[in-house]
Amino acid sequence: MKLNNTLLYSVVFLALILGIWNLVGKRDEIVYVDTAKLFQEYSEAVKVNKKLGEEAKKYEGNIDTLMQEIQGALKDYEKIGAKLDASGRAKQEHLITEKQAELQRYQAVVKEKLEKQRNEEFSGVVTTINAFLKEYGKRKGYRMILIANPAGTIAYAKDGTDITEEIIKELNAKK
Repeated sequence: MKLNNTLLYSVVFLALILGIWNLVGKRDEIVYVDTAKLFQEYSEAVKVNKKLGEEAKKYEGNIDTLMQEIQGALKDYEKIGAKLDASGRAKQEHLITEKQAELQRYQAVVKEKLEKQRNEEFSGVVTTINAFLKEYGKRKGYRMILIANPAGTIAYAKDGTDITEEIIKELNAKK
Protein backbone atom coordinates (compact mmCIF):
# COMPACT_ATOMS: atom_id res chain seq x y z
CA MET A 1 0.00 0.00 0.00
CA LYS A 2 2.83 2.34 0.87
CA LEU A 3 4.45 1.56 -2.48
CA ASN A 4 1.23 2.44 -4.32
CA ASN A 5 0.94 5.78 -2.48
CA THR A 6 4.57 6.60 -3.20
CA LEU A 7 4.10 5.65 -6.83
CA LEU A 8 0.90 7.70 -7.01
CA TYR A 9 2.59 10.74 -5.44
CA SER A 10 5.55 10.35 -7.77
CA VAL A 11 3.31 10.22 -10.85
CA VAL A 12 1.29 13.25 -9.67
CA PHE A 13 4.49 15.15 -8.86
CA LEU A 14 6.00 14.26 -12.24
CA ALA A 15 2.81 15.33 -14.03
CA LEU A 16 2.82 18.60 -12.11
CA ILE A 17 6.47 19.28 -12.98
CA LEU A 18 5.87 18.43 -16.65
CA GLY A 19 2.80 20.69 -16.73
CA ILE A 20 4.69 23.61 -15.20
CA TRP A 21 7.65 23.02 -17.50
CA ASN A 22 5.31 22.89 -20.48
CA LEU A 23 3.74 26.24 -19.54
CA VAL A 24 7.01 27.98 -18.72
CA GLY A 25 9.09 26.34 -21.44
CA LYS A 26 6.79 27.32 -24.29
CA ARG A 27 7.09 30.76 -25.73
CA ASP A 28 3.52 30.64 -26.88
CA GLU A 29 2.96 34.36 -26.74
CA ILE A 30 1.62 37.14 -28.90
CA VAL A 31 4.02 39.89 -29.99
CA TYR A 32 3.87 42.75 -32.44
CA VAL A 33 5.92 44.69 -34.97
CA ASP A 34 5.63 48.46 -35.50
CA THR A 35 5.40 48.81 -39.29
CA ALA A 36 6.12 52.55 -39.33
CA LYS A 37 9.44 51.96 -37.60
CA LEU A 38 10.12 48.85 -39.67
CA PHE A 39 9.68 50.74 -42.94
CA GLN A 40 11.86 53.61 -41.68
CA GLU A 41 14.75 51.42 -40.57
CA TYR A 42 14.71 48.28 -42.77
CA SER A 43 17.46 48.92 -45.31
CA GLU A 44 15.50 47.63 -48.33
CA ALA A 45 12.52 49.85 -47.48
CA VAL A 46 14.86 52.82 -47.03
CA LYS A 47 16.33 52.16 -50.51
CA VAL A 48 12.87 52.03 -52.08
CA ASN A 49 11.80 55.25 -50.32
CA LYS A 50 14.95 57.02 -51.52
CA LYS A 51 14.42 55.81 -55.09
CA LEU A 52 10.79 56.96 -55.05
CA GLY A 53 11.80 60.33 -53.62
CA GLU A 54 14.30 60.85 -56.43
CA GLU A 55 11.67 59.85 -58.99
CA ALA A 56 9.20 62.35 -57.51
CA LYS A 57 11.79 65.15 -57.69
CA LYS A 58 12.09 64.63 -61.45
CA TYR A 59 8.39 65.34 -61.86
CA GLU A 60 8.43 68.29 -59.46
CA GLY A 61 10.63 70.20 -61.91
CA ASN A 62 8.09 69.72 -64.70
CA ILE A 63 5.24 70.76 -62.40
CA ASP A 64 7.16 73.89 -61.37
CA THR A 65 7.71 74.76 -65.03
CA LEU A 66 4.00 74.40 -65.82
CA MET A 67 3.10 76.53 -62.79
CA GLN A 68 5.53 79.25 -63.88
CA GLU A 69 3.94 79.24 -67.34
CA ILE A 70 0.51 79.74 -65.76
CA GLN A 71 1.80 82.54 -63.53
CA GLY A 72 3.44 84.19 -66.54
CA ALA A 73 0.23 83.96 -68.55
CA LEU A 74 -1.71 85.46 -65.61
CA LYS A 75 0.76 88.36 -65.34
CA ASP A 76 0.54 88.99 -69.07
CA TYR A 77 -3.24 88.97 -68.84
CA GLU A 78 -3.16 91.46 -65.95
CA LYS A 79 -0.88 93.79 -67.94
CA ILE A 80 -2.62 93.71 -71.28
CA GLY A 81 -6.05 92.32 -70.46
CA ALA A 82 -7.71 95.72 -70.14
CA LYS A 83 -6.28 96.80 -73.51
CA LEU A 84 -7.60 93.74 -75.37
CA ASP A 85 -10.94 93.49 -77.03
CA ALA A 86 -13.43 90.81 -75.93
CA SER A 87 -12.03 88.28 -78.42
CA GLY A 88 -8.44 88.86 -77.24
CA ARG A 89 -9.44 88.56 -73.59
CA ALA A 90 -11.32 85.35 -74.33
CA LYS A 91 -8.23 83.90 -76.06
CA GLN A 92 -5.98 84.81 -73.11
CA GLU A 93 -8.48 83.38 -70.61
CA HIS A 94 -8.79 80.21 -72.68
CA LEU A 95 -4.98 79.90 -72.80
CA ILE A 96 -4.75 80.24 -69.02
CA THR A 97 -7.59 77.74 -68.49
CA GLU A 98 -5.91 75.25 -70.85
CA LYS A 99 -2.59 75.58 -69.04
CA GLN A 100 -4.31 75.02 -65.69
CA ALA A 101 -6.10 71.95 -67.05
CA GLU A 102 -2.81 70.66 -68.49
CA LEU A 103 -1.18 71.07 -65.08
CA GLN A 104 -4.01 69.20 -63.36
CA ARG A 105 -3.87 66.35 -65.90
CA TYR A 106 -0.11 66.11 -65.55
CA GLN A 107 -0.33 66.08 -61.74
CA ALA A 108 -2.96 63.31 -61.88
CA VAL A 109 -0.85 61.21 -64.26
CA VAL A 110 2.26 61.70 -62.14
CA LYS A 111 0.40 60.83 -58.95
CA GLU A 112 -1.00 57.66 -60.50
CA LYS A 113 2.38 56.67 -61.96
CA LEU A 114 4.21 57.23 -58.66
CA GLU A 115 1.53 55.33 -56.72
CA LYS A 116 1.77 52.40 -59.14
CA GLN A 117 5.57 52.43 -58.92
CA ARG A 118 5.37 52.63 -55.11
CA ASN A 119 3.07 49.62 -54.98
CA GLU A 120 5.32 47.63 -57.33
CA GLU A 121 8.53 48.53 -55.51
CA PHE A 122 7.12 47.88 -52.03
CA SER A 123 5.40 44.62 -52.95
CA GLY A 124 8.80 42.90 -53.01
CA VAL A 125 9.76 44.46 -49.67
CA VAL A 126 6.43 43.46 -48.09
CA THR A 127 6.75 39.91 -49.45
CA THR A 128 10.23 39.64 -47.95
CA ILE A 129 9.07 40.99 -44.59
CA ASN A 130 6.02 38.71 -44.45
CA ALA A 131 8.06 35.61 -45.30
CA PHE A 132 10.65 36.57 -42.70
CA LEU A 133 8.02 37.20 -40.01
CA LYS A 134 6.46 33.80 -40.67
CA GLU A 135 9.84 32.05 -40.39
CA TYR A 136 10.84 34.13 -37.37
CA GLY A 137 7.56 33.44 -35.59
CA LYS A 138 7.92 29.70 -36.12
CA ARG A 139 11.54 29.75 -35.03
CA LYS A 140 10.78 31.69 -31.85
CA GLY A 141 7.61 29.72 -31.09
CA TYR A 142 5.25 32.69 -31.10
CA ARG A 143 1.54 32.05 -31.26
CA MET A 144 1.01 35.21 -33.27
CA ILE A 145 2.87 38.27 -34.56
CA LEU A 146 0.60 41.29 -34.91
CA ILE A 147 1.27 44.30 -37.08
CA ALA A 148 0.96 47.71 -35.43
CA ASN A 149 0.47 50.55 -37.87
CA PRO A 150 0.15 54.32 -37.48
CA ALA A 151 -3.65 54.02 -37.47
CA GLY A 152 -3.35 52.58 -33.97
CA THR A 153 -4.43 48.97 -34.29
CA ILE A 154 -2.88 48.06 -30.92
CA ALA A 155 -4.19 50.10 -28.02
CA TYR A 156 -2.06 48.46 -25.35
CA ALA A 157 0.81 46.01 -25.31
CA LYS A 158 2.77 44.70 -22.37
CA ASP A 159 6.43 45.72 -22.23
CA GLY A 160 8.58 43.21 -24.05
CA THR A 161 5.99 42.34 -26.69
CA ASP A 162 7.34 44.81 -29.29
CA ILE A 163 9.88 42.82 -31.32
CA THR A 164 10.43 45.49 -33.99
CA GLU A 165 14.10 46.10 -33.10
CA GLU A 166 14.89 42.37 -33.28
CA ILE A 167 13.15 42.07 -36.63
CA ILE A 168 14.93 45.10 -38.10
CA LYS A 169 18.29 43.84 -36.86
CA GLU A 170 17.83 40.38 -38.38
CA LEU A 171 16.33 41.66 -41.67
CA ASN A 172 19.16 44.15 -42.15
CA ALA A 173 21.72 41.45 -41.38
CA LYS A 174 20.27 39.14 -44.08
CA LYS A 175 21.59 41.12 -47.06
